[in-house]
Amino acid sequence: MVFFLKIDEIVLQDEKLNLHKLIKVKDTIFDSAKKIHVSNWLWIYEESSIFFNFEIWEELDNAYLNKLIKYKNTYFKVIQINANSQTRYS
Repeated sequence: MVFFLKIDEIVLQDEKLNLHKLIKVKDTIFDSAKKIHVSNWLWIYEESSIFFNFEIWEELDNAYLNKLIKYKNTYFKVIQINANSQTRYS
Protein backbone atom coordinates (compact mmCIF):
# COMPACT_ATOMS: atom_id res chain seq x y z
CA MET A 1 0.00 0.00 0.00
CA VAL A 2 1.35 3.44 -0.92
CA PHE A 3 0.58 6.55 1.12
CA PHE A 4 1.01 10.04 -0.26
CA LEU A 5 1.91 12.85 2.08
CA LYS A 6 0.33 16.25 1.53
CA ILE A 7 3.34 18.55 1.60
CA ASP A 8 2.76 22.09 2.91
CA GLU A 9 6.24 23.00 4.08
CA ILE A 10 9.69 21.91 2.98
CA VAL A 11 13.30 22.76 3.73
CA LEU A 12 15.91 22.33 1.02
CA GLN A 13 19.68 22.49 1.37
CA ASP A 14 21.78 23.53 -1.61
CA GLU A 15 25.36 22.55 -2.45
CA LYS A 16 26.73 25.52 -0.45
CA LEU A 17 24.75 24.32 2.61
CA ASN A 18 22.29 27.24 2.39
CA LEU A 19 18.81 26.43 3.66
CA HIS A 20 15.71 27.29 1.66
CA LYS A 21 12.59 27.24 3.86
CA LEU A 22 9.54 27.04 1.62
CA ILE A 23 5.82 26.96 2.24
CA LYS A 24 2.93 26.15 -0.04
CA VAL A 25 0.22 28.81 -0.07
CA LYS A 26 -3.15 29.01 -1.74
CA ASP A 27 -3.75 32.04 -3.95
CA THR A 28 -7.41 32.68 -4.79
CA ILE A 29 -8.76 35.34 -7.13
CA PHE A 30 -12.22 36.12 -8.42
CA ASP A 31 -12.66 35.78 -12.19
CA SER A 32 -15.32 38.42 -12.88
CA ALA A 33 -15.85 37.24 -16.48
CA LYS A 34 -16.77 33.71 -15.39
CA LYS A 35 -18.02 34.80 -11.94
CA ILE A 36 -16.04 32.10 -10.13
CA HIS A 37 -13.15 31.89 -7.70
CA VAL A 38 -9.94 30.47 -9.16
CA SER A 39 -7.29 29.01 -6.86
CA ASN A 40 -3.65 28.06 -7.39
CA TRP A 41 -1.09 26.60 -5.00
CA LEU A 42 2.27 28.39 -4.96
CA TRP A 43 5.68 27.62 -3.42
CA ILE A 44 7.21 30.66 -1.72
CA TYR A 45 10.05 31.40 0.69
CA GLU A 46 8.70 31.43 4.23
CA GLU A 47 10.57 34.57 5.32
CA SER A 48 10.14 36.80 2.25
CA SER A 49 7.12 35.43 0.33
CA ILE A 50 9.23 35.45 -2.86
CA PHE A 51 8.35 32.70 -5.33
CA PHE A 52 10.65 29.70 -5.46
CA ASN A 53 11.77 28.37 -8.87
CA PHE A 54 8.55 27.58 -10.70
CA GLU A 55 10.14 24.86 -12.83
CA ILE A 56 10.55 22.49 -9.86
CA TRP A 57 7.23 23.01 -8.04
CA GLU A 58 6.03 19.58 -9.16
CA GLU A 59 9.20 18.03 -7.69
CA LEU A 60 8.42 19.79 -4.39
CA ASP A 61 4.85 18.47 -4.41
CA ASN A 62 6.25 14.92 -4.73
CA ALA A 63 9.27 15.29 -2.46
CA TYR A 64 10.55 12.88 0.16
CA LEU A 65 13.38 13.12 2.69
CA ASN A 66 16.88 13.10 1.19
CA LYS A 67 15.54 13.48 -2.35
CA LEU A 68 17.96 15.30 -4.66
CA ILE A 69 16.37 17.87 -6.95
CA LYS A 70 18.37 19.41 -9.78
CA TYR A 71 17.58 22.91 -11.04
CA LYS A 72 19.87 24.27 -13.75
CA ASN A 73 23.38 23.80 -12.29
CA THR A 74 22.31 23.50 -8.65
CA TYR A 75 21.34 20.48 -6.58
CA PHE A 76 18.93 20.75 -3.66
CA LYS A 77 18.47 18.07 -1.02
CA VAL A 78 15.17 17.74 0.86
CA ILE A 79 16.09 17.78 4.54
CA GLN A 80 12.73 18.46 6.22
CA ILE A 81 9.04 18.10 5.35
CA ASN A 82 6.01 19.53 7.19
CA ALA A 83 7.78 20.59 10.39
CA ASN A 84 5.04 23.07 11.37
CA SER A 85 2.23 21.95 9.12
CA GLN A 86 -0.75 24.25 9.00
CA THR A 87 -2.81 25.68 6.15
CA ARG A 88 -1.77 29.18 5.13
CA TYR A 89 -3.55 31.44 2.67
CA SER A 90 -2.15 34.40 0.76
